[in-house]
Amino acid sequence: MGVGRRGSGTVEAAPRRARKGGAVDPAFHRAILKIALELRKPGARSYDAVVEETVRSMRLDAGRFRRYLGEDGARNMSLLLATARAAGL
Repeated sequence: MGVGRRGSGTVEAAPRRARKGGAVDPAFHRAILKIALELRKPGARSYDAVVEETVRSMRLDAGRFRRYLGEDGARNMSLLLATARAAGL
């Protein structure tokens, strides 16, 4: 097996737990990027559908992630979408 690769078996991972001290889970940043890229695709589903699928597929804490989107994440998401539109991604 190469570095960073996992076995081919299917193992169900537990949902991500809250980080200590209220720190933002780094997966939230990856999720925002994933959501922005999905929304840029032709015929993209609704924002809520994309967020729900991302939360489920990345096994995020849905409540914490939604709160994050409502706070700093919403600002980050709008900046990321504006940049993606401007760059023609």
